[in-house]
Amino acid sequence: MTKIRQPTRLPRQSEQHEEPSPIADAEPRPPSAQPAAAETAYFQTADTLPGRIAYSVAEAAFITGLSRDLLYAQMRVGNLDYLKVGRRRLITRRDLDHFLSRIAS
Repeated sequence: MTKIRQPTRLPRQSEQHEEPSPIADAEPRPPSAQPAAAETAYFQTADTLPGRIAYSVAEAAFITGLSRDLLYAQMRVGNLDYLKVGRRRLITRRDLDHFLSRIAS
């Protein structure tokens, strides 16, 4: 006869012992000093991006204001040209300008 296992009960939050986080004690930064998530997730500053020859998909999404998913979909159907370097996709500034001018008209 097979024995049925009872589900394991997870400890309640009140039963868990956690050390206080030093980050929790720090004072929050004012909203103007907090960087936007998109800016810090992929690159340091947007000041260095306009002069570049090619952009990653995340950088191109940040510059254009379009989503990464939309850019990947446009690359998949052939509307947005890109370069493949290893596993990485790079979108040249010329290809990005051409794509934007095509969808604007």
